[in-house]
Amino acid sequence: MSKENRQFFEFGPYRIDTVNRQLMRDGEVVPLKAKAVDTLLLLIENRGDVLEKDDLMKSLWPDSFVEEANLTQNIYTLRKALGNADYIKTVPRRGYRFVAEVKESADSISDLIIIKEKTSTRLSYEEDFEQDPHELGAHGSNTDQRVIDLTAQRIALQIPQGSSSRSQHRLWVALALCGALVAIGAAILWLRNSGIPFESVKLTKFTTTGKAVKAAISADGNYVGYAVSDQGQQSVWLRQLVTGKELQIVSPQVTDIYGLTFSHDGNYIFYVSQAQNHLGMLYQVPSLGGTPDKLLEDVDSPVTFSPDNKQMAFIRFSPGTASIVIANIDGSGERTLVTTHAKDAVRIGPNGVLPPSWSPDGNVIACPVSINSNQWDQAIYGFQTKDGTSHQLTANHWPAIGRIEWSPDGRGILATVIETETNAEQQIWFVPYPKGVARRITNDLTDYRDLSVTADARTLITIQSEKKANIWLAQTGDLDHPTQLTATSYDGLNGLSWTPDGKLVYTSQIAGEQNLWITDLKGGAPKQLTAHAGFNEQPTVSPDGRYIVFLSNRDDQEHLWRIDIDGKHPLELTHGTSDRQPTFTPDSQAVIFRSSSPPKLFRVGIDGGESALLLDKTIFDPNISPDGKVFACGYRQAPDIKSKIAIFAIGGGEPKLISDLPAYYGRLQWTPDGGGLAYAARQQGVGNIWVQPLDGGAPKQLTHWSPNPIFSFGWSPDGKWLAYASGTLTSDVVLISNLAR
Repeated sequence: MSKENRQFFEFGPYRIDTVNRQLMRDGEVVPLKAKAVDTLLLLIENRGDVLEKDDLMKSLWPDSFVEEANLTQNIYTLRKALGNADYIKTVPRRGYRFVAEVKESADSISDLIIIKEKTSTRLSYEEDFEQDPHELGAHGSNTDQRVIDLTAQRIALQIPQGSSSRSQHRLWVALALCGALVAIGAAILWLRNSGIPFESVKLTKFTTTGKAVKAAISADGNYVGYAVSDQGQQSVWLRQLVTGKELQIVSPQVTDIYGLTFSHDGNYIFYVSQAQNHLGMLYQVPSLGGTPDKLLEDVDSPVTFSPDNKQMAFIRFSPGTASIVIANIDGSGERTLVTTHAKDAVRIGPNGVLPPSWSPDGNVIACPVSINSNQWDQAIYGFQTKDGTSHQLTANHWPAIGRIEWSPDGRGILATVIETETNAEQQIWFVPYPKGVARRITNDLTDYRDLSVTADARTLITIQSEKKANIWLAQTGDLDHPTQLTATSYDGLNGLSWTPDGKLVYTSQIAGEQNLWITDLKGGAPKQLTAHAGFNEQPTVSPDGRYIVFLSNRDDQEHLWRIDIDGKHPLELTHGTSDRQPTFTPDSQAVIFRSSSPPKLFRVGIDGGESALLLDKTIFDPNISPDGKVFACGYRQAPDIKSKIAIFAIGGGEPKLISDLPAYYGRLQWTPDGGGLAYAARQQGVGNIWVQPLDGGAPKQLTHWSPNPIFSFGWSPDGKWLAYASGTLTSDVVLISNLAR
């Protein structure tokens, strides 16, 4: 037993106890995670001074590599917990300053037992040992109750004061402490011997260019292959881990590379490449360089190999269907294992170009599926390789599942997962098989988008990515001198739209949620329009300024919703499958949109009701012209024909084909005069807005900005201003080492 000085900091109605590490407001506990408490204490102890972001991150995460977004999340959490009072000031491009007047007091606690303990799973420790907020609220204010406060670095047991049998209490405490230590030791010993994959991990950044988009590691762990995206082109590189030597094995091309897979013997890398408006092609290239060989066409995911390295499996999409296809490793002997349809209760490939995973025993191919006919209710199913029959492999359901890989011993599946409907970021999980509790491997605010694991399960490789953007304004007559409008770094990533009176509605990602905000360019603070209701994006304001229609998954489906311009009175407008890309008719009485099931064009009234089929063709990104007579869109006549920019009359009929559809961010936009279609280039001319003339002539570059991506843009109704969201898209290869093995 030892004495420890308890120190209190008081500011406004708040009081923080440095020993129990609890924040109180008027005697009631304010629930906070341990890392948020650490952040608050650092700010208070250095009050009045600017704490640089780098210094804060080094103090809070001394042994881990984390992104700045983790610190931003802590600051946001603190401000919310403190009632958004102006206690924490942001110092642009530097850090934060605590500005409240603080009173200090100290107390000595003679009966406080402190057990110093450091977790063996650094990344998940805070999550695992956090007390339930309801438990804190129930017991934190009762001074006559023994409180166990389990935080990131200590266990504190407080003995009630003034007891007539104090020595007896101490005896019981000592006995309880001994029992707790025995239990903790036994638990640690059991966990170490249980061989739980990636129980204790270390993250190491493998690339630092911010341009790696896909990655794979060889089974022996000697080589890492990764795809690089640079200035609209993608290439494939190989690096030897021991020497660090690199070799470009596929030269840069204007294409999208879906993913990389090493053959089990490590001699070849297989990759899928899809040029704009072409089918996906599967290539094989020697790991140490050589000419790539084309094996198959119409391949819509990376491949997975059978344990004997003789066969491969992949996903193939056709209109309204998704199939798992098996072929020999040389591309011959192709056969369809199973096909699901858009209306089926269980659907393969709900999230696009993601591969299945072949089990180590060769009997099952695992694949993410949507279940219960619900886009945002997903699980992992297994399909028997002998006959295609299926069963659910794990009990877990998530809103979205990304890349999956069997653990080499077949005891579970590694998966990138979106945990809640309000999140956009995927984290890496381990899902035990055939039973057990799924648990996180990573737990931060960045996004993990790929997976590959070595044969000994000692190393996992992934892509850690992050998108950032702020909104800028430029006068139409002076596009070369824009001014910055927002500064949160997460604004406009998924859409912006003007109101008739010159306000701007846009998406913003804060605290793991994406919501809609509105700002008045004449001044005043931005106003939040949606909150705690799914993931909200693609806003479009009605021409009369009364409504905003947008895409939301708040009912576990991607449907279109309507709110008043002030954010009130939400109304679900559509009820299809993956309804998106809304555009208003000029009279504000109807919305035209694209649905994925079937992949056609529909129309719905502004007050909802039954959606009417408008055009029975494969169309995407519809945009009604300023005069309301026609709409422009992407149009694909057949799967093997290039997509085109097309113009249709509102009443239907045959389209006018303008040009091949370019690769672009965001959505097509009509120019204010209706004379062209503008887009933000994603491959050639990236970082600028281009205009495609309606006569089919060559596109013209409208802006000459930096090569940073433009995620969304739009002209004001009077055509005098152009708003756009410009930022960065960084992604790097990260090695996750399994320290427990």
